[in-house]
Amino acid sequence: MSSEKNELVTQAETLIDEAALFERISEIIENRKAYAGAYANREIVLMYWEVGDYINSVVLDGERAAYG
Repeated sequence: MSSEKNELVTQAETLIDEAALFERISEIIENRKAYAGAYANREIVLMYWEVGDYINSVVLDGERAAYG
């Protein structure tokens, strides 16, 4: 490993820019973490909506509450 040039040498003797490699891997990880967070938030919102809809159908028989 060459620390001065920040490069890796593969078995095929091809030089790879180590900094660029790790930067791209970091981007991939961060993008997927953001996607996972957005997906989890979406599912939580749908869960709460479904619970509220169920309560409305059982307690209020699908009607609006008097205060609403």
